[in-house]
Amino acid sequence: MMCQQVVGEMWPSVLVVRSLVTTTLFKLLRLVFMTVQRIYWQLNGTAQKLREARLPDNYERSAQVLGVVLRHKFSDLQPTRIDHFLCTHNRFENPQYIIDNDNINLMTITDHDAVFCETKDKGNMRVFEAHIDTEFKSNSH
Repeated sequence: MMCQQVVGEMWPSVLVVRSLVTTTLFKLLRLVFMTVQRIYWQLNGTAQKLREARLPDNYERSAQVLGVVLRHKFSDLQPTRIDHFLCTHNRFENPQYIIDNDNINLMTITDHDAVFCETKDKGNMRVFEAHIDTEFKSNSH
């Protein structure tokens, strides 16, 4: 009986340790993944297209569609951020696509981007990273 009581008392700390370990492993994996991805995007031209998408003249192709490879958060109580995902580049889309579809929701806003998510099927999610116009940002302060 005493053993069950000790195990019962330790259970919350075991969960916290497990979350710390899995979060640390995810962050290390994400660091390696993002480094390799940046090199790959430089080689295949995606990095240049991302820089061009931020230009005001390229509004029609300024929303980057990303495919989600993996998702991890320390706790479900945390607000969702883009760094909770491992994503791959899918394509560029007109931001109007986000407005025209009811199954796309705002996930988060940063200083540079508005991030949306779209669920197609159960467990299949795509992330849209729409660049915030600098004129909009300067007028909103």
